[in-house]
Amino acid sequence: MLERSIDRVTAIPPLGPGFDGERHKAALVIPPGDLAATDPFFLMADDNITEGGGFGGAHPHAGLETVTFMLNGTMEDTGGRLEEGDVEWMTAGSGIVHAENTVVSTGMRLFQLWLILPEAQRNMPPRVQVLRRAAMPVHTAPGVVATVYSGTSGAATAPTLNAVPVTLVDIRLAPGASFASHLPASYNAFVVGIDGEAQAGATAAPLGTGAVGWTGPVGDGDSLLALRAGEHGARLLLYAGQPQHIQVVAKGPFIAGSSQELAGYYAAFRHGKFPHAGTMRPLAHAGNA
Repeated sequence: MLERSIDRVTAIPPLGPGFDGERHKAALVIPPGDLAATDPFFLMADDNITEGGGFGGAHPHAGLETVTFMLNGTMEDTGGRLEEGDVEWMTAGSGIVHAENTVVSTGMRLFQLWLILPEAQRNMPPRVQVLRRAAMPVHTAPGVVATVYSGTSGAATAPTLNAVPVTLVDIRLAPGASFASHLPASYNAFVVGIDGEAQAGATAAPLGTGAVGWTGPVGDGDSLLALRAGEHGARLLLYAGQPQHIQVVAKGPFIAGSSQELAGYYAAFRHGKFPHAGTMRPLAHAGNA
């Protein structure tokens, strides 16, 4: 069994101005521009709201998936309502418009991840999966509660539909508790410290609140990432995915394989060819698809 180490540790930067006025603060957990190191994860934003109300506006996406994890508070739009611990997994594919009439609560915090799509699925029909925390499988062990939103942890396997194979687990550890996550050795992975402190990997790299620990592909077969909580316990989010090793071109809300494909997305959006997420029936449980 290959035991993973943490290759590098970064930190979520201090919050700065967001796109929606003084009440919106944001930071980039994963900044864009280094896909070779973060593949298949293109970027991830940490969005925070100090005062509830309308938020942003309707906008398109194409050529990617967005994974929105509600850490605190609520967000509601014409597509439905997300509460704390819920995840929206939106495959934009050939194009979609979402976030229409969005209203958020005071104190809302979310992570939004952008995933590149494989070339063969980049223009697949769009779909929306709503992953309710209460409906997700849970892996438990002494001092460990791991909620599985995508992929597998122990005997718990999420029914989430993936274009790119991805594991997403919310891990809560009691003081001193240990957790070992089995991951395909070919996956790129990162762990975000949400609360408390933990040691990660074969070298017991320290991960505190706001730290981001990366572990790259280590070969073929199975691998193991060990986590151990400090004296006050820890909560961590584990993201892992299969690198796609493809070239992409990104502009605004679109990720394409070429400038010509990118221009096609803009033309399709201008001509009203993108469906609206609010008119689509979300897959409240991916197993029902």
